[in-house]
Amino acid sequence: MPSRYVCLLTVGGLVASFACGPPADPTDAGGSSSADAAAVPMAQRPFAGAWSLAGIERRNADGELQTVPVEGHLAYLIYDAAGSVGVTIPGTDQIPPAEDGLTAGEALAQFGSDAPYFGRFTVNEAEAVVTHQVVGSFDPGDAGAEYDFSYTLASNQLTLQPPPQEDGSTTVLTWMREPDLPASEVSETHRQLFGAYRIESATRHTTDGYAVEVEPYEDGYLLYAPSGHMSLHLLRTGPASNTGEPPAADETMLLPANYVGLFSVREMAGCITCPGPRDQGYLLHHPLPSGGPGYGETELRRYYELTDTHLTLRPPVHMDNEGREVVTALQWARLHAP
Repeated sequence: MPSRYVCLLTVGGLVASFACGPPADPTDAGGSSSADAAAVPMAQRPFAGAWSLAGIERRNADGELQTVPVEGHLAYLIYDAAGSVGVTIPGTDQIPPAEDGLTAGEALAQFGSDAPYFGRFTVNEAEAVVTHQVVGSFDPGDAGAEYDFSYTLASNQLTLQPPPQEDGSTTVLTWMREPDLPASEVSETHRQLFGAYRIESATRHTTDGYAVEVEPYEDGYLLYAPSGHMSLHLLRTGPASNTGEPPAADETMLLPANYVGLFSVREMAGCITCPGPRDQGYLLHHPLPSGGPGYGETELRRYYELTDTHLTLRPPVHMDNEGREVVTALQWARLHAP
């Protein structure tokens, strides 16, 4: 293995060291939309799908438990077979605080890095190590880092373990695979949608066709898994404005965002970026509870256009702060062929 820097993993209030690498070129890590699915390394394919955290264990050098195991779906991983990964930690406002400090859920917000992140992953089968290469993170200092985890992988269970600490103690995170949707529920649109996307542009216009300026995103990933799970990761170029009020459901896709949830498809008909009302198909994003500010809604409607290379999403027509009816659209580039 190449040499790594030392980083920290905090789980359940406990700190473990593990290897990480120097910053990489985010452009290189982001992948290519022209990549052929047939060229995907075989070692990556078994990781593909959505995984929910089932437990955390910390053991000493003799293999004895040092703390009570943490159980519960406190975080999610979505791997795409072509090499993309999103790490999502739902909010912890529903978890009561612990008397002796952070709850396990709060501490898990520092899983792998100090914040949810997205990027690429590679697998070294010979050494049983999976490496997460961070392209973007909600902690800007983590962008470009690499996180190495020893792994074991069964059909429905994945364990990730950073290298032991100096005292020989180890931390193990166990993830359970979310089962794929039944074949009867998977449409051709589902099959075309599954995969990973990277943000390409954000545009906005009034319903009568006048362009409106919209702040660009720094970076972002969007992943759809065959289990019906999805995750959204969007980073702004500057600090987010804070008015003290949660954003409206239709405006949440305009803000820095990190959430995981389920999705469903209503088939498309019509052009979603054209002015005027349309009979349109749409996706429904169903963020899991405490997915982040403004994501307490049970459904987020996103009208869509889908091709082999791009996905365009927009919320319903809404009023901006100048009283205009506007249409906002985000265009995503597919990171590999469907």
